[in-house]
Amino acid sequence: MVPGPGRTAVGSEFELAFDGDINTRTFTTNSGTTTAPQRSLLAFEEGTIHNLSRIRINDISGNDNNGRMQQITVRVTTDLDADLNARNYFAVTNLSVEMLEGDDDPLPNVSINDNTIEHLDATHDGFYSIVFDSVPGVTGIELEWANEGGFKHWTIREIEAYATSAAGNDPNLLVAETTAVKVNGPGTVSVPIRNGSQEQDLDISAVEITGGAQTDAFSSVQFPATLAPRENGFIDLAFDNGNDFADFEAILTISSNDPDDPEREVTVIVTAEPPPIQPTDTLINIVNGIVDPGPGRTAAGSEFELAFDGDITTRTFTTNSGTTTAPQRSLLAFEEGTSHNLTRIRINDVAGNDTNGRMQQITVRVTTDSDPVLTERTYSDIINLFVILFEGDDEPLPNTDITGNTIEHLDTIHDGFYSIVFNTVPGATGIELEWANEGGFKHWTIREIEAYATGAPENFEIIDSSFNEDGKPVIVWESVQNIIYAIEMSYDLNEWLEITDDLIGQAGTTPFVHEDFEDGTARIFYRIRTQ
Repeated sequence: MVPGPGRTAVGSEFELAFDGDINTRTFTTNSGTTTAPQRSLLAFEEGTIHNLSRIRINDISGNDNNGRMQQITVRVTTDLDADLNARNYFAVTNLSVEMLEGDDDPLPNVSINDNTIEHLDATHDGFYSIVFDSVPGVTGIELEWANEGGFKHWTIREIEAYATSAAGNDPNLLVAETTAVKVNGPGTVSVPIRNGSQEQDLDISAVEITGGAQTDAFSSVQFPATLAPRENGFIDLAFDNGNDFADFEAILTISSNDPDDPEREVTVIVTAEPPPIQPTDTLINIVNGIVDPGPGRTAAGSEFELAFDGDITTRTFTTNSGTTTAPQRSLLAFEEGTSHNLTRIRINDVAGNDTNGRMQQITVRVTTDSDPVLTERTYSDIINLFVILFEGDDEPLPNTDITGNTIEHLDTIHDGFYSIVFNTVPGATGIELEWANEGGFKHWTIREIEAYATGAPENFEIIDSSFNEDGKPVIVWESVQNIIYAIEMSYDLNEWLEITDDLIGQAGTTPFVHEDFEDGTARIFYRIRTQ
């Protein structure tokens, strides 16, 4: 490491970055280092010629709570000086970040400027490949690391270097062994490919679907007939999941003039997920909030009130700086004078949680009281809590475990909005979010908390009642998303039997099939009400 020292702590020595073991990990700088940037100088074995064309890095998501690695600049050397710092290092050319066989999907989110890679977040975990024009006679590499500020370093498991053959001229098909993508419905699925040759065209004669468990979902294979040296391309497949939301697999056989691998098998896995829910609820104005026990965050530029100012470019914290008491309760009051049928809460969190570690849990409660002193109100547990992706939320959903009305966050990777939905609470006047973290002096970094209400109508119409092909009654009525409905039945309009009391309404209309209906009943009546 220049300037040093490199990491020396037992169990995380810098040499673990090139020990060939991805079960170990180290850091790009020593603990407490404030100097930036730092340069990692790595020497190759002596006595052989290395035509260097690729470097692999195995990084760790979350970056050990150190924030994103701002950038890596890649240089190489052909010198033999025993003093690595005395060697001359020069920039690689035509640098790109690729996902090759054995790398981890998806690629990291990066921006590339010449021989510098800027990492835009810290969510990637595992190997990715840095490829560039082959450099003959390489004896070592330099990775110059720049981070967000002092006392920062990047957590890595391994750094690897790869050489091409001495000539490097033959056509060379580069493609991941498995390509995994997520979709919300039918469309085109693309498999990235690349010609790794420095001089010769890669000719692709055929791409066929030759296997897989769900080949019927794939069709119409399109591919480039020729890729010039170092050129990228795509194999495109038409995909149709019908109405099935599951995993679909196909195996492709690619025929080309790659002399080392003229027929290459790759696997395509498509995960079809339901599209985000279209919201039909309306935003409630949060007008007041406190932290109990306090005080709430008061530092200029991160005041607690920024959690409900409607501006996602500001951020705050769930507790004040230096707070050791846990859990803490955020009590938020809605505007007065209107009826709020609370149905959803949105939270906009910050990836990495400002180096505070994961937020252990949030417990959600609601109040219908109107006492001006928020701590005097009675707050009740919400029912049927789920974390769901709505349109406008940020994919993917956070990694959570839900117990009752408590959400446990298992990591700090998620960044942006996600939605918490539950049984609608009529007449809600405010919410309580009880936060528990890993330990003292911890808090959660958030940009915004929002609350949403649904306008449940007092009267609604049953728009269809009929029998399905199995002879079961089907009732369809005008409904509001997330409102809870109860359905009752009667044979004489005097005595009523409740069939269900927890049917969640859909946006627009909701159907109900009375599966327990017995054929031969002379007549039956149904009525529907909101809970």
